Amino acid sequence: MIQIPDNVRPAIDIVLRHHFWMLLPLVPLLVIPLVVMANGRLVTEIKAARGEIEGRTTALRGVEGIQPHPNDDWSAEIDRSTKAVKRETFAEWQRFWNEQKPLRSWPAALGADFVQRAETLKADGKLPRKLLERYQNGVRPLVRQLPKRMGGDDFMVDGVATVDPNANRPLMEGEQPRPGLPVQWSAEDQKKVYASFNWDKPPSTLQVMLAQEELWVYGVLCDSVARMNQGAAGQYNAAIPLVEQLAVGYPAAEEDPGASRGGRIFLPKVQAGGGELPPQESFAPGDPAAGGRPPNPRFSGVGPAFGVSPEEPAAQAPVASSDDALRNWIYVNFEGKPLAGPEVATSPDAMMTHLMPFVIRAVVDERKLDAWLIDLARSAIPIDVRQVRVNPQTGAGGLPGGEFRSEGMVATAGSARPHDVTVELRGTVGLATQPDPAKIGFEANDAGSPPDPASPDGAAPAAAEGQPAAGAATGPDRRWEVSV
Repeated sequence: MIQIPDNVRPAIDIVLRHHFWMLLPLVPLLVIPLVVMANGRLVTEIKAARGEIEGRTTALRGVEGIQPHPNDDWSAEIDRSTKAVKRETFAEWQRFWNEQKPLRSWPAALGADFVQRAETLKADGKLPRKLLERYQNGVRPLVRQLPKRMGGDDFMVDGVATVDPNANRPLMEGEQPRPGLPVQWSAEDQKKVYASFNWDKPPSTLQVMLAQEELWVYGVLCDSVARMNQGAAGQYNAAIPLVEQLAVGYPAAEEDPGASRGGRIFLPKVQAGGGELPPQESFAPGDPAAGGRPPNPRFSGVGPAFGVSPEEPAAQAPVASSDDALRNWIYVNFEGKPLAGPEVATSPDAMMTHLMPFVIRAVVDERKLDAWLIDLARSAIPIDVRQVRVNPQTGAGGLPGGEFRSEGMVATAGSARPHDVTVELRGTVGLATQPDPAKIGFEANDAGSPPDPASPDGAAPAAAEGQPAAGAATGPDRRWEVSV
């Protein structure tokens, strides 16, 4: 223990008795700086909170300057704006419908009374039985006009096509080109198309309307082939000498469209010992093995390319059915997925436009492929080519696994046409639906007159012109696919 000297002990006693008063002067020196720091921080926070409050107050005061103010007048203005948008939408819908009027030309051969009744038919209207019977008998001659419209021979009923074996042989020195029809449409495929319009019993009104829509689309595609071959003296110098397959609607719909398979370019794999492996996917329309294809009464009993097993006899297929069954897979949505019958009436994609799928498989001079795609893109009816396949590997009847050769097939290897390739095009044709103000929540009595297209508010937005995918193969032995 430390010993405190006696002379220091009195001083320590004084410090112990008066230490509070001795330390008191030190308190302000310690507390005042802390108080100043805390006060500055608090002032900063107060200023920040005050600025936020003043900002929000200013924003609230700004609402008072909005004209019209968000009250009853504001609600009325919103209603007027909404009706203006609906009116403009309906006007564009009506314009699209009117632009396709030339396409919806009913054949005069059906009779003036039929044409007048069909052109004025409402969406839920019905045709008299006598007119349905007339269409049943009159549509078959109309279908048989398609090959001639394309530029080829009609083999829908009269048997197998007969093809001149010398049609594509090389010309000898001094020999003149042999004239003839520029294109040959496969007799087998012609019969399939004809069978879908050949009914044993009078069709329903919906069946007539759907069949005529398909006939119009067939005509548009046949016209495109004819335009490409314009000026050709025969198959030897035609851009498209052979059409192997032409289908629209149900037989052309795919459960898994090519654009959704992932990847835009498909090249076949090569085996270790050489040669190409068969493709792992089935691209055939209506392949029963694919599953998921609902039945459609119009396409029953006509073979696997129409989605029905060939063992199923045609006599067992019902001729008449509900409207939903007749609409099964006739149209697709914007992604190319086929719509079931009930979806056609409820899908937003099918409200103003019915997208009808199509497939064309043809032998084409590859130097003219781009021109064909451009011709389709420039059609008066919106044609969207979504998939281009060159030299696809298919089998009989359009199924994978074998060599496809139909009557009139032009050879693509070692022939007089070294630039020929087999091309398969898939896409959609946009058909306008009959304008109905109720479908867009627009009262008929509020429709008024359509907006002036010349005015800024009434001008229709310019439609983006689709650029079809295209490419060039290096030779007939190449295979490739482009999906867009």
